[in-house]
Amino acid sequence: MNQKKFLKICTILPVSRINLLDSVITSLINQTHKIDNLIVVYDGDQNGFVEVRNKISVLKLNAICAQSNNATKAFSIPDRRKNIANIHNQIRNMINDADWVFSVEDDGMVPLNALERLLNVANTYDNVGMATGVELGRWGVPYVGAWVVDNVDDVKIITSVKNKTLIEPYCVDEIDACGLYCALIRADQYKKHNFFAHNGLGADVNLGLYLRKLGFKNYIDWGIPITHITNKDDIDILISAYNDASIVELRKISDNVWESRKIKKE
Repeated sequence: MNQKKFLKICTILPVSRINLLDSVITSLINQTHKIDNLIVVYDGDQNGFVEVRNKISVLKLNAICAQSNNATKAFSIPDRRKNIANIHNQIRNMINDADWVFSVEDDGMVPLNALERLLNVANTYDNVGMATGVELGRWGVPYVGAWVVDNVDDVKIITSVKNKTLIEPYCVDEIDACGLYCALIRADQYKKHNFFAHNGLGADVNLGLYLRKLGFKNYIDWGIPITHITNKDDIDILISAYNDASIVELRKISDNVWESRKIKKE
């Protein structure tokens, strides 16, 4: 896949789970479209930050490692979403010169051609705001972390998309929002956006809706399966994007309250 022009890419990686970091870094440094710039923000204590900084310092690329500004560790979903939003607001101020932001997370291994394929989507389709791959297992529920909404200007219903990883692996579909586990985002808009989660939605969903309201289009490439890593009883569990996935619907109850239900399992 050929890129139309040389593009400046800034890869961003928020980190809170050090035990998974080596696997994530390996999947990044071996990308077919080479990564030159990396920003890592560690959300944890000073000892953990030193460990992460040491891992990043030996990489042969331009890398910045910082500690997050979050005052406390988050445990509840609302607090975790708030902390994630804070981290992305911190990162956006650390990006100097980039055309695109390649966002990955510390609990996912992206395929080696992930960035190459995402750039191909950005160069093939018009007015792309964000493009993503496929990951399951967000918040412990097996659904695809990509969404469509009823009305981007007045959202009342948000629905996760049906998993096409097995049946249409080379298909690209329009979506409204997605997770930031393997996402290519317009850098100018990432830097302008004020990340938030006080409306009951995650910072990632709010970013997608922000882009859609500006007239950009967001996409999912079903040929980019991300392996999600979770942990149970100190054992790492790998969740493939090819696994069965539920379809989840969120309905707005009030300004910051959403009711979720599982519609069906494929």
